[in-house]
Amino acid sequence: MEQSEIIKELATALAKAQSEIRNPGKNTKNTFFKNEYADLTSVLGCIRPAASANGLSFIQAVEAQDGCVSVSSQISHGSGQWIRQTASLKISETSKNPIQDLGSMATYLKRYQAQSMWAVCADEDTDAQDLGLEGISDGEVAHLDAMLSSTNSNKSAFLNVYNVESLKSLTDYQYKKAKKQLQQKKAMQAKEAK
Repeated sequence: MEQSEIIKELATALAKAQSEIRNPGKNTKNTFFKNEYADLTSVLGCIRPAASANGLSFIQAVEAQDGCVSVSSQISHGSGQWIRQTASLKISETSKNPIQDLGSMATYLKRYQAQSMWAVCADEDTDAQDLGLEGISDGEVAHLDAMLSSTNSNKSAFLNVYNVESLKSLTDYQYKKAKKQLQQKKAMQAKEAK
């Protein structure tokens, strides 16, 4: 994170704004996993009134370069003080629709940066979970692959949801979450087939 040399006035205004912000409600359904979440519009909608009332503005810029999409988000105060955060994601080289992937990734980054910078909670709290950052086993990869096939799921869309290039890149936590969601999808399909 970057910031102006002095942020005293910004920090004071931000603290006041954060005390006024209420977490957004989940208003959108993930078509792949059928779960609900607060979309970017909902996240920004809960931030704007408190930001404006406290002399704060929030801007986000998207850039695409060298096969990556980057989003820079900045909170500015009327005093000229500011803080900025930038994040980038690589667009898959095997993408069938890189422009659509760029847009999806930019929206994802914008939403998560807004939540992070304003201390907004709009998603499931997973920080107490085992994140298992080393990737999953070959057996787990085969199991997920079979589940994707049996539910007629789009593997490319699935990988985009988790922002990974292959099933092997999933963390242990992501594997457990994906397995549960695919099991729910399969159960729903079986119920609809009756």
